[in-house]
Amino acid sequence: MKRTFKVSSFVFSFLKKHIGLTILLLISVLGAALSGLLPPFMLRYLIDDFITVYVASKSVEVNKLILVSLLYFLSYFLVGIFTVLEDYLISLFGQKMIHELRYEMIRKSHRLKAGYFTRHGTGEMSSQVMDDVYAIETLFASGLFSILVSLIKILGILVSIFTFSWMLGLIILAMVPLIYLVTHAFRKAMLKAHLKNRKYINAQSNSLSESIQNINTIQNLDKEDYREEDYVSWLEKSYHERNKTAIFDAIYSPIIEMMKTLLIALITLLVFYGTNQNQDSLMLGLSIGTYAASLTLISNLFSPIQNIGQELETMQEGISGLKRVETFLNEEEIKEKDSTYTASLLFAKPKKDFLSIQDLTFRYEDGDKDIFSHTSFVIHEKEKVTLVGRTGVGKTTLFKLILGLETPTQGKILLNGYDVSLIPDQEKRKIFGYVEQGFQSIYGSVKDQITLYDESYSLEDVRKVMDEVGLDEYVMNHIPNNYNAPFKESDFSRGQLQLLSLARALLSDPKILLLDEISANLDSKTEQDLIAALSRASNRKTVLSISHRLSDQLGFDKTIEIKSVENPH
Repeated sequence: MKRTFKVSSFVFSFLKKHIGLTILLLISVLGAALSGLLPPFMLRYLIDDFITVYVASKSVEVNKLILVSLLYFLSYFLVGIFTVLEDYLISLFGQKMIHELRYEMIRKSHRLKAGYFTRHGTGEMSSQVMDDVYAIETLFASGLFSILVSLIKILGILVSIFTFSWMLGLIILAMVPLIYLVTHAFRKAMLKAHLKNRKYINAQSNSLSESIQNINTIQNLDKEDYREEDYVSWLEKSYHERNKTAIFDAIYSPIIEMMKTLLIALITLLVFYGTNQNQDSLMLGLSIGTYAASLTLISNLFSPIQNIGQELETMQEGISGLKRVETFLNEEEIKEKDSTYTASLLFAKPKKDFLSIQDLTFRYEDGDKDIFSHTSFVIHEKEKVTLVGRTGVGKTTLFKLILGLETPTQGKILLNGYDVSLIPDQEKRKIFGYVEQGFQSIYGSVKDQITLYDESYSLEDVRKVMDEVGLDEYVMNHIPNNYNAPFKESDFSRGQLQLLSLARALLSDPKILLLDEISANLDSKTEQDLIAALSRASNRKTVLSISHRLSDQLGFDKTIEIKSVENPH
C-alpha cells in the first residue's frame, strides 16, 4: 500500500494544532525584526534635534535630552526582550515539531513491509529518526524563522532608508541583486555538499551498527582491518564534503563584509565630496543625523543578509534531511487491516483447505526477478509440513507472506478462506507462532522476554509455557530472582535461547507454528531437548518447518519443495 506524505502538509497540520504557539511566535518574530529599527531613528533624533542644535547655539533642553537618551536606551532594551522571547519560542516550537515527527516515523516503521528492513541497514533508520529529524528541526526552527526575521529586517531597513532619501534607497536597492547572486551561488554549492555528506553519514551509521552486531564473527575471522577500512572510507568521504561546506561558509562572510565596506565608503564619498559648503544639508538630501542613522541602517542591513547566508548552510542540511525523511514516510506499507478479522472469526468454521496458497507470485519492490511465480498448494488443519529447497529459493519469504509482513504481487494466501494480509497485528499472535533461528532479546526481565510486555499474561501463564519447553526448572533454580531478574543472554546457552524463542511463540497458544531453521547450529543434546519440546507442543497445531532433519525426527506428514523460478525442475 502506498501513502503520500508531504512534510509541508505535516507542518501545516502542526501549525493548526498549535495555533496559539504559532501566533505568539509570529508576534515575537515581527517584534524582534521591527524593534531593531527603533535605535537608528532615535539616534537620528538625538543628533539632529539636540547635538546639532547644541553645536549651533551652545544650548540644549537638558530634561528633554535625558528623556530622549533614556528612550534610546529603552529601544535597545525592547530589542533584547523580543530577541529573548523569539529564541525561547523558536526552541519550544522546534522541540514540539521534532517530537511529533519522530513519533510519526516510529508509527510508520510499524506499517512497513518486511522487505524494507531487508533492503536497509539498522543504522540507516536510526540515522533518519535521530539525525535527519534533528536537521529538519533546525531547518524550520532556526533556519526558516531566522531567515524570516532577517527578511523582515531587510524590508524594514530598506523602507526606512527610502524615507530618509529616495536616492540613497535606490543605491542600496541596486546592491540587493548582487548580494542575492552571491548568496544563491553559495546555496547551490552547500546543498550539493550536504546531500552527499548526509549519504555518507548514514553509511557510517550502518557500517558501525553492522560491526557491533557481528563483532564476534569479525574477531574470529580476523576482519577488524577490513571493517575499519570500510568505516574510514565513509568517514573520509564525509569529512571531504563537510570540508567543502566549511570553506564555503568561511569565504562567504568576508565577501559580505567587503561589500558592506565598499558600499559605506561609496556613500560617504557621495555625501561629503558632493556637498557644497553653502548647502544647509548634505548631498542626497541627508542631514547629519540622517546620515549617521543611514550608516547604522546600512550596517544593520548587511547583518541580516549575512545571517541569511549563514542560515542557508543550516537549511541545506535540513533540506537534505527533509528529503530523506519524506522518502522514508512514503515507503510502501503493508495492507490496511480488517478489524473484523479476529482469531475467533477465522477459526469459527474450519475448511478443508485450511491454509491455501493460490497462484502466488511475489517479487520485492526493488527486485528484478520473481521469488515465486504462480505457486499453489494447500495445507490442511493440524498437518505438519516440511518446506525444502535450496538456499535463497524463498522459504523464509513465504513465511513473511503467510504472516502478512509482505503482500503478494499476485495471488492470495487464505486462512480458512480469509486473506492473511488483512489480519490485524493484535490478532496475529493468537494465530501464528513464529520461531526464527536465534533469539531476539528485548530490554527487560526474563518474564518480559516471553510476554513482550503484554500484561494480559500472568506469571503462571509464563511458567506453564516455560515448563512445556523444559526451562521453568532452570530459571527457578539457576537464575537469582527467577523471572523478575533482568535478562542477560549470558545466563542461557544457545540452545536455551532457542527454547526461549519457542516459549515466546507458544505463550498465546497459536493455531499455526512456523519454524524457520530453528535447529541449525545446535548440538545434538540441545536439539533433542528442542525436539521434545516441539513434540509436546505440536500435537494440536498446524506446523510448517524449514528443517528437513527436524521434521524427520518429529514424523511430519508431508514435504513441499519450494522450487526456484529460474529453475523450476
